[in-house]
Formats: sequence, C-alpha cells, structure tokens
Amino acid sequence: MQMHRSEATTTGPAGRRLRTAAWVCACAFGLLVTPLQASAGAVVSCTPGDDVLSDACRRVDRVAQHGSWDLYLTGYAWHIDGYSAEQRHALNAKSWGGGAGKHWTDANGNEDILFAFVFLDSHVRPEPIAGYARVWFTSPVMGGLSVGGGWFAGFTARKDVLSYIPLPIALPIASVRYRNASVMGTFIPHVPGSGHGDIAFFWTRYEF
Repeated sequence: MQMHRSEATTTGPAGRRLRTAAWVCACAFGLLVTPLQASAGAVVSCTPGDDVLSDACRRVDRVAQHGSWDLYLTGYAWHIDGYSAEQRHALNAKSWGGGAGKHWTDANGNEDILFAFVFLDSHVRPEPIAGYARVWFTSPVMGGLSVGGGWFAGFTARKDVLSYIPLPIALPIASVRYRNASVMGTFIPHVPGSGHGDIAFFWTRYEF
C-alpha cells in the first residue's frame, strides 16, 4: 500500500504540481544568477555602430559588468476593469515574490536596469519574469524624491499560457523613487483570449 501511495504522489496531480514547481524554481534561479555570472567575467562582444541593436547591447553589457545591485520585492496586482466582483474576489491580488537585478545610472540620473524576479500570479501560481528596462527620471527634489517613466522588455512564463513556455513581453514602466528606494509599476492591457481585463502590477526596489 505504501508503494501505491508513493506512486500516486509522483504520478498524480500532486506529483505534477511538484514537478512544475521545481521546474519553475530552477528556471527562476537561473534567471536570478544571470547578472552574477555576467559580472563575474563573461565577455560580451557588441558590434560597433550607432544602430539600435548595437546600442542596446552596449547598455546591457555595461549594466551587467559595472552596475550596482538591486533587491526586488513584489507586490500587488490591481485587476482594474473587465472583471466582475466575483472574479476579483476569486483572483489573487497579493502577488508576493522577489528577486534581484542591477542598474546603471548615467550622467543625467536616468537608469538602465537588468532584473529578474518571481511572483505569485492571479491564480497563485509562480510566474518568473526577467528583462531590461530603461527609465528616465526627473531631477530630485525634497532631499531625493523623483518620478520616472520608461519601458521594459523581456520574458515571462505562465502556467495558464502555454504551460510555462517563455513568452516575450514589452510594457511601460513608472517609478516613484526616494533616494535608494522605489515603488514601481506597469500596466498590463487585456489580451483577447487571455484573462478578462486590464491589470496594474506594482513592486518595490532597493538600490545598493
């Protein structure tokens, strides 16, 4: 009987959930250590030139090699419109999670950012996300308060969308920063065939 219970645990729904969670955690760990591996001596050869791809390559390499570390903690997901009261009650808004990244601040106070973190999605399943962001900030006031806006591009993966096959993503980003601490957010528009409405997603960042 013990063997039958063990087999059921590893082959049934619980076993599939465990294997999925382990796979997601392994992928997330790989995403999180990428900046560390890059800064430890990986050599990136960017093509000389002023084209968009060459410039992007140089920016990413500069952040990875010379950027300062960041800590990320998520977060909150606001299901805005297109959702009924019952759907909002059933969906998870507490998108707890965290991760790490690096940033480089230029002479104008704007930032290039590499990031990777994992959070709980609307169905309480782990969702990893990693990518590059460019954020422009206003001049600091009141001892270090500034607001910023920009965009980010990268990859995410969800259980309910192609069963964790990585998906490209590009979204706007906004930030309110006081010295080294920031509250950041993005707007995720409704995609036909996936979900019911728009979502605003928020997280925090601390710059070391």
